[in-house]
Amino acid sequence: SMDQARRGYTSAEDDQGFGQRNPLFMKYEPSDGRFAGQGGYGYRSFEVFMDAVLSVRSGLERASDFNDGRLATLASTAVSTAILEAGRRSLDANGAPVSITYGGERETPTGLVVASTHVRGEKTVA
Repeated sequence: SMDQARRGYTSAEDDQGFGQRNPLFMKYEPSDGRFAGQGGYGYRSFEVFMDAVLSVRSGLERASDFNDGRLATLASTAVSTAILEAGRRSLDANGAPVSITYGGERETPTGLVVASTHVRGEKTVA
């Protein structure tokens, strides 16, 4: 499996040792001596999730209302996930084409089909 946490930023500190940071997830260094992590997507996504939980629990919204893109849900990320998985399977199959099958009311991805044979350069790969 591929580790998506590593973004190419490494650090070594005497008191904390070696680490790899994702600078977009959270701002790790203070601004003017104060916590500034809330600017990264990690903090914001947690905040949006908690707001959604409170809204659902209070009856103001239903969980399905958040499939509109405000919050990463199974429904709102299914297509992106299928595309990424199709790319990984294609790489695993030496560049074979991968078809994404769709179904249901919302045209949800339902499967991936790797081509059984394809031509790459001069040779056929099975």
